[in-house]
Amino acid sequence: MWPSGYGFGGGGYGMGGYPPFWWGAPTGWTDLDLYDYNQNYVLDDNEIADLAKDNIIADAGIPMSDAHKINVSVSGGTATLSGTVRNPRTKPLAYGDAYWTPGVRDVVNDIEVQPMERKPEAPPMKPGRPTGTPTKS
Repeated sequence: MWPSGYGFGGGGYGMGGYPPFWWGAPTGWTDLDLYDYNQNYVLDDNEIADLAKDNIIADAGIPMSDAHKINVSVSGGTATLSGTVRNPRTKPLAYGDAYWTPGVRDVVNDIEVQPMERKPEAPPMKPGRPTGTPTKS
């Protein structure tokens, strides 16, 4: 009934089927080619750091306010994460994002978690009739 290509039937994501190619890069490129700035087919430390930072920013579990406070530096394949974040879940998530980045051999996680302070509780109300209630006249 429907052709089994992109968009109709045939399995895959969405309404079925897979796109014929990745729309963002020329034929034959991989995602890592976009980070290989000097095109020597080897990711240098600064290219690995950019890739790790982009992985952290793309992580849906890390709030954007925290993701932009994380600094990534790479030396000899060892990624060092630093910065101060508010959400305690951000630290292990950023570690995982950096660990799974191609070219990273080890991760040093120096991220500090400084949770937001809670506001002090309001003083208790005085006993008696609550304000705003109608009175009998």
